[in-house]
Amino acid sequence: MKQFLLVVDMQKDFTDGVLGSKEAVRAIPYAAEKIRSFDGPIFVTMDTHKEDYMETSEGKHLPVPHCIKGTAGWALDQRIAEALTGKDWTAVEKRTFGSDELPALVRKAAGEEPFWMEIIGFCTDICVISNALLLKAHFPESEFSVDAKAAAGVTPELHEAALKTMQSCQIGVHGTEEARQAFDAAKVKDACVAWIRDFFEQNGKDCNAIVGISGGKDSSVVAALCAEALGKDRVIGVLMPCGVQSDIDMAELLVAHLGIRSCRVNIEAAVEGVKAALPFAPSAQSRINLPPRIRMAVLYAVGQSHNGRVANTCNLSEDWVGYSTRYGDAAGDFSPCSGLTVQEMKALGRELGLPEVLIEKVPSDGLTGKTDEENLGFTYAELDRYIRTGEIEDPAKKERIDALHRRNEFKLKPMPAFDPGL
Repeated sequence: MKQFLLVVDMQKDFTDGVLGSKEAVRAIPYAAEKIRSFDGPIFVTMDTHKEDYMETSEGKHLPVPHCIKGTAGWALDQRIAEALTGKDWTAVEKRTFGSDELPALVRKAAGEEPFWMEIIGFCTDICVISNALLLKAHFPESEFSVDAKAAAGVTPELHEAALKTMQSCQIGVHGTEEARQAFDAAKVKDACVAWIRDFFEQNGKDCNAIVGISGGKDSSVVAALCAEALGKDRVIGVLMPCGVQSDIDMAELLVAHLGIRSCRVNIEAAVEGVKAALPFAPSAQSRINLPPRIRMAVLYAVGQSHNGRVANTCNLSEDWVGYSTRYGDAAGDFSPCSGLTVQEMKALGRELGLPEVLIEKVPSDGLTGKTDEENLGFTYAELDRYIRTGEIEDPAKKERIDALHRRNEFKLKPMPAFDPGL
């Protein structure tokens, strides 16, 4: 999957110029670091006006001449320009909020391949949101996310409002002040790494961590935690496609990024063999749950053959509503992240330095063609907030979450065992 970065209007007039703000100045170092660490094509929009700005529609609504081509205020902020040095970047001059040229440039760069794009820049509530929604409309199946820490709005209030609007349009948002204050990812990461080390000290000195790698955020975070806790040489990633897996490149990206050992086991023949051996036609739910249960059998086969302990990769949000398969992905020898929500897992992934495309990869069941959130009927952001605060605006969604939790709570408990009283 291709990865793009969009840098929106990070020009001097929006930092220390006529429309500058302290929030924009504060965002520049984060944006510059994001650019320096990004390895891929970068699109850089530049708000571009002529000397007749005051006669235009925008000039009549905002009578502050800015970003006049050729002036000092039109130039990119120096720190952004320096960060772009040596990068593969394309300047996109635009006369209004959203660039009508940008979608065609992205299409040419992407070709027919799927892509993911992260967006940073100014102003969140005007040009960032305009370009984000424009691109989402042109590429509805592509994934977009906005790093709020590397963006700024006309005011902090408008910045937050724009982020919420983009979230409602299925554009991912991360790096918000609210999220940073509520969850200390660095502290949790260090504590979890220590916990994994302690587990292996007590339950398998010198054993390897066996992690099923799907290419999603959960397996990516768990593998990264294990690599930091034990060293990359003691982590074995197992890729388990069932036939052709369209996003197998994401799993391969994670393995290469961490530098861990890996193997690939295609489970299609095993799945089809079990289905063929059954003396009846399996139910739809049986067909859905069979692959994850066979994957868990594979993980234990790898573990027993390579002195391993199998990692559970579930998170709290999915467990809360039963979005896991008992004795499938819900099994394992140790569970580093089953107490963390989806939003917390994303924050942990960023703290661990994982590629953003893995963190923001939209989870799906891989069978119906629908995302988890489409199947559930609510977003993980709504669910996570409800889990942590008990707050949710939509009574119907609250009722559905509560019903799913009651129905699936047994999955979170040990197997009931009869006590004969002997």
